[in-house]
Amino acid sequence: MAGLVLTLSACQSSDLALEVTPPPLPQVYDGVPHKASPSRLSTSSWWDGFHDKTLSSLISRAENMNLTIALAGQNLTAARALAHSAMAAYHPDASLSGLANASTGSRIKDDFTRRPVQLNVEASWEIPLFGQDRQTQATADLAVAMAAQDVAAARVAVTAEIAGDYVHLRALQKRRFDTAELISLLERSSKLAGVKEQAGLATSIENESQRAGLDTAKSTLLALDNDIASTRQQIATLLGSANPDPALLTAEPQPVATVGMAEGRPADLLRSRPDVLRAEFAVAQAGAQVGLAKSDLYPKLRLSGTIGIGPPASSSLLGVLGGPSLQLPIFDYGRRKDVVAAREAEFRQTVLAYRQVVLLAYEESSQALRELNAARANTALLQSRLQRVSKLKASTDILVREGLADTSKSFEGAINLLELRSSLTQSIENEARAAIAFYKATRGVQPLAPTEDVKRPSTAEGRK
Repeated sequence: MAGLVLTLSACQSSDLALEVTPPPLPQVYDGVPHKASPSRLSTSSWWDGFHDKTLSSLISRAENMNLTIALAGQNLTAARALAHSAMAAYHPDASLSGLANASTGSRIKDDFTRRPVQLNVEASWEIPLFGQDRQTQATADLAVAMAAQDVAAARVAVTAEIAGDYVHLRALQKRRFDTAELISLLERSSKLAGVKEQAGLATSIENESQRAGLDTAKSTLLALDNDIASTRQQIATLLGSANPDPALLTAEPQPVATVGMAEGRPADLLRSRPDVLRAEFAVAQAGAQVGLAKSDLYPKLRLSGTIGIGPPASSSLLGVLGGPSLQLPIFDYGRRKDVVAAREAEFRQTVLAYRQVVLLAYEESSQALRELNAARANTALLQSRLQRVSKLKASTDILVREGLADTSKSFEGAINLLELRSSLTQSIENEARAAIAFYKATRGVQPLAPTEDVKRPSTAEGRK
């Protein structure tokens, strides 16, 4: 019987490396400018494209201080510890035990199992057949790989969130500066309007719009101060602290995304995303579970034995008991077949989930790219318009100084210029946020190497 079991074991294939076929994707992203320059930056430091030392410092500190990343790291440590002993169930096991019988008779005093006092050394070994040991280890190693991708995903999310909050903070500070300047202009304009009203050159109804504008600007300033404080607190939380960084109190220029487009096919870029990698490893793990379920359809062979020492004995203090045992799945074979069917359905489910993750990743990156292109075009238009308005204001100021135009015209031009600068600030922020979203969707950060023996599941796309 043991020979038959070993023969079946040799015939059973343990190679369950089922292929994962990703959904077809375009060769290039829709909307990529024909003259876009590919980016050569390292995938682990795309934020260097903003050329902002403060931003780079915040992201570097978050690597060691962010609690979400730390939690994912502990989960990875636990998975590695469990994977280290995944094969323990298929190693020989030995234990030491003692027993005492309350009474015994002369006829059974030499019975190995009925001695009054007995010290036993027991050993057992379930021989791994049909690739059970390899599939068990593969399942554990893939759990490590998935946990490693969870760490990478946390790093991607935290990095993008810090970058987005930082970009927003600098935009808020820029708008606050412009709003404070606007309030100063409106106060001077309102004062001039009051003089005209007292001189009978204007009515209170005509000046009410200026007063309302001044009130609105002051209200906007209060809201900006609140948003600035909230954003600084959000960054502090991402850094694992309750105290905002004092360096963020001082306003600095807005970060501008100057990097080019990501180089490579969408399928290649997206395949480095942690969520896509995790989905691939989940498919491989489900395949290993199918293999384990199929191995339960076949007999199991166990070797066990006991060596006992104890008196009384007429011939020897030593006794030996043991031999092989064979477990045959006869009465619960139907249940085991159902488990195989369930594991196969779960495998197909993970394949569908993988394809869904790839499609969602492409949708996310495509949308970010479209928003980036739109924001860049809008920024270029606003910058061109700002140049024209600035020249017009300069001409108006000359006319005012020469007495050829009313002073109110200079105030009106300055207010229009500030409002245009506010729109440009928002557009630059939108462009930076879209760039962050695009690089998060296509690049992220370099994933951790979980174990050297965990290999990526084969895909049809990867062999092209």
